[in-house]
Amino acid sequence: MRPGGTQAGFVLARWQPWTVIVAGAVLIAVIHHAYATAYTSPDLQVWWMAARLWLEGIDPYGPIGDHLLGTGSGFAYPFPAVLICLPLAPLPLAWAATVWALMSLAVVGALPFVLRDHPVPWMPTVMLAYFPLWASLEEGQWGTMLLMWTAISLYWLRTERWLPSGVVASLALLKPNVGIALLAGIVAYALCVHAPRRWWNGLGIGLLIFWAGTQALAPGWPIAWLEQLRAYDAEDQNRIDAVSMTGALAGMMVMICTFIAWRRRNVRLVLAGIVTVVLLLLPTRSFYNHVVLLLPIALLPPRVAAPVALLSWGVLALPTISTDIVFTRAFALYLPLSIGLAATIWQTHEQEAGPLCAS
Repeated sequence: MRPGGTQAGFVLARWQPWTVIVAGAVLIAVIHHAYATAYTSPDLQVWWMAARLWLEGIDPYGPIGDHLLGTGSGFAYPFPAVLICLPLAPLPLAWAATVWALMSLAVVGALPFVLRDHPVPWMPTVMLAYFPLWASLEEGQWGTMLLMWTAISLYWLRTERWLPSGVVASLALLKPNVGIALLAGIVAYALCVHAPRRWWNGLGIGLLIFWAGTQALAPGWPIAWLEQLRAYDAEDQNRIDAVSMTGALAGMMVMICTFIAWRRRNVRLVLAGIVTVVLLLLPTRSFYNHVVLLLPIALLPPRVAAPVALLSWGVLALPTISTDIVFTRAFALYLPLSIGLAATIWQTHEQEAGPLCAS
């Protein structure tokens, strides 16, 4: 190699860290400016405020906490959500939301590398093109954090760290109305790889700590939370995506794909199918809740995942065709994903499958 070429390569390598630092600083500045000016009341404010109230000795589920939170329907999240948000409590809201958004982007970028042995390097770019992710970032929502706990649990399952994987799986319930889909996927994965009793013991320990162990910090919180949740659901009017014709069609396609994947012993596509079909059957309303569909998208081949992610932006155009929000979600989010799963199943043969499922 010519000396000039060696020197150029050295200069490029030397400037790479500075490029990353400058790009990171610009990203932080842009996100913080957005939360300080445009998105001044993200949903994160509820958990951030609840954590602050609890540190001050005020029950976020009580009448005083309800009044100070100002939601009109109380604190509709399990108490462990307060504990997760404690590190953000000392920060101003704009900085807390900035940190939350940066963690969310990091989780999405890492997801393909955690879930796959040989991910395509540009796969995180595909993930960033998914519309519900940006809806989630705008609102400062929980979906990406649920993906983080799910990814950690699945990674430890793959590396046979059975007990901690089971414990972490329980954290998918920090937002139960969508997290239960992720937990169902983790359980299906555990069944597929014949996880030993230690994994199930870990899941039991995690659930025990989640629901009963935290009673020492907030006595009676599950009952208070359920009361708040009933009031929240009555106000929110959540609907099930599978009730529309398009949603039902997508659900049937996904169930068939999941059955075929199970028969072909493809644990990756079983996981993707279970998460998708369970979320279809859960009551939800907002686009940001569908960010958890990034998990099945991350398990698709990049050539299939890319159009699925890009078609999600159709939710912005579809209201001009139909005002039915359930149809819009099903058509732009679930139908492309179900077709993508079907295309992947069609192209995947049994000998290409990963770990074996139980037949």
